[in-house]
Amino acid sequence: MSSSSLQQAVAASETVSPPARPRRRRPFRTCFILLFFAISLVPAIATVWQGARGATDLLEMRPLAPLPTHWEGRWYDFDKNYRGFEKGYSDHIGLRSLMIRTKNELDYRLFNSSRRVYFGKQNELYGRTMSDVELRATEDYLGDAGRIEAVYQGMLRLQQQLQAEGITMVLMTPMSKQYFTKDRIPFFMPRIQEPSHFMQLYRHFEQTPALHFIDVYRILTESQGKFPIFYRQDFHWTDLTAMTVAAAATDRIASLEGRAPAWRHPLTYHDELFDGSEARFAAVLSNKLPMEPQLTKTWQDVHQVTPMDSRQTRFEAITDSVTGRDLLPPVCLYGNSFSDGLMRAGLADHYEQLVRVDRTLELKYVPDLIRGRCKYLIVQVLDSSAGAWLGLSQ
Repeated sequence: MSSSSLQQAVAASETVSPPARPRRRRPFRTCFILLFFAISLVPAIATVWQGARGATDLLEMRPLAPLPTHWEGRWYDFDKNYRGFEKGYSDHIGLRSLMIRTKNELDYRLFNSSRRVYFGKQNELYGRTMSDVELRATEDYLGDAGRIEAVYQGMLRLQQQLQAEGITMVLMTPMSKQYFTKDRIPFFMPRIQEPSHFMQLYRHFEQTPALHFIDVYRILTESQGKFPIFYRQDFHWTDLTAMTVAAAATDRIASLEGRAPAWRHPLTYHDELFDGSEARFAAVLSNKLPMEPQLTKTWQDVHQVTPMDSRQTRFEAITDSVTGRDLLPPVCLYGNSFSDGLMRAGLADHYEQLVRVDRTLELKYVPDLIRGRCKYLIVQVLDSSAGAWLGLSQ
């Protein structure tokens, strides 16, 4: 076929083909889809908005990077400044707290877990740092019988040092709530083996009269059916438990003084909304606070408490000295945040004076620090304090 014939055929086909039909638009269907999508977002927006408005400040797990305040080097030295600007911008980006809470809420709703906490039964929360790192570090370190013996001997040396200074030690070593809430722990959370290596060390302390050991495990076991011994959304013991332990320590010191039981404060409590540390670490949007037991304070404080700069003085607080009220001799207190509960329970009211030692100080330095200040030293070391056990063994 010649080229002219081909061109004629193409031209003929074009004249025969019907014109293209214009594409019909369906505005009603498009509007309906958009309206349905907008309505479906209302519950999510309401949840996020309520969570953002009602949520407490985000509890950071690390210090936030500051925004740069000056430019390093010459004007074109971007390589020296980019990293600082990038870190500062990431830590202070708009809606950062809301985005973190939304992500944690999704983890909780979809997987019943979070990178910060474990969600157990009956609204029980367990910090991942405590469960995955601190308790495991203690168990790993005390997994060797020789190390248990070394820690035990270190505690005996401390007791002897204190005795040489005329100070009597009263020892208590609380354990974490994982020991008492095994039925509420999620199946994928690390569990403490039974018997734990820490409890083997605990039994060594318990069988040593010179340590004047307060059997916290027995106290908590006996109290478990009477009142909540640990907060559900916090890793601390309740102030009710703290009062029971403080009473046991005070009555032990009274017996060493040849006196009758000396604890005076009654244990009465009420329930109120409580924002625990683990709940703040969870950082979810649905932040409805639970009711937790709190001590009802029915007494008047005996002392005025003066806070101290522990970085300079190695003391956290010192009370004034009160005599003539049938109080026990001056006492020093060494312990972590569990000892804060002892103070809230009114421990200081039963002694002529109470001196709070810096909780970050290694135990081996305490005897020299409190020389001449106290007749008794209450030592509280938590089971997860692997650093303290390591320090004692050296």
